[in-house]
Amino acid sequence: MFHDEGSYPNIEPGDDFGSCAEIIAAEYTEEFALFPYIDGETVEEATLARFMPMGLALITPRSRHDFFLPKLHLERCLLDPRTVRVTKTARRESRRYLLSCNRMFSSVLSACVEQHGPDWLVSDLTTAFTQLHDQRALRKVAFISVELWRVHDDGPELVAGEIGYLIGSAYASLTGYRNASGAGTVQLAALGCLLASSGIKVWDLGMELGYKRDLGGRVLPRNRFMPILARAYADTSAETGLHLLSASRLVSARELIDASADCRKGFN
Repeated sequence: MFHDEGSYPNIEPGDDFGSCAEIIAAEYTEEFALFPYIDGETVEEATLARFMPMGLALITPRSRHDFFLPKLHLERCLLDPRTVRVTKTARRESRRYLLSCNRMFSSVLSACVEQHGPDWLVSDLTTAFTQLHDQRALRKVAFISVELWRVHDDGPELVAGEIGYLIGSAYASLTGYRNASGAGTVQLAALGCLLASSGIKVWDLGMELGYKRDLGGRVLPRNRFMPILARAYADTSAETGLHLLSASRLVSARELIDASADCRKGFN
């Protein structure tokens, strides 16, 4: 790895992402690093090193090249799913929704790109996410989708979702979308309860935003969130999160919330 003043730290092929993350955390104030290409193995190595995967496209009149832009936040918002706060409104509205995992990965990913734009969700990165999702049962990092469905008389309608990844007893929310008012709040509440019941101990919410604090997330600097994630990543308890890898049935969001005693304690 090398670093020129005024530029991102450059991670080179053959460098160890874990070592680079430790150096960046100790010596630099930048949040991003730069790597020359994106593939599944690179994304997996970077996420295991506690970077969050992002991309950057360099477009010229004659060509386009996607660079890997792993992000090591100065501060990261973490939450114990067992302490997620579920509002009365989210619980009430949840009776209209169903939750599932891994039924519509491609559709959810495409909707995220459409809603947020391709600035960081570049083509090579979404291809790598899809590869890692397809191979999730074999990988150390399992990319999954979470889907929220609105109940109608003529059948369920997909109205929100997110892409994230599982490592050990940690789950990271990477990107999401919604196209129905209030759906995102219900999705997060039900997902938090699902993660808690699955043995997930750390929910990595990425950068700080108000709604993440409202859920109960705590904003931690690098020197605090990195060892927490390292411990969670190393926790490979046999039952933790295993059923989150399969394509699940549609489950009542209200039942998920009501089945979690810890979630019920969070009603306000």
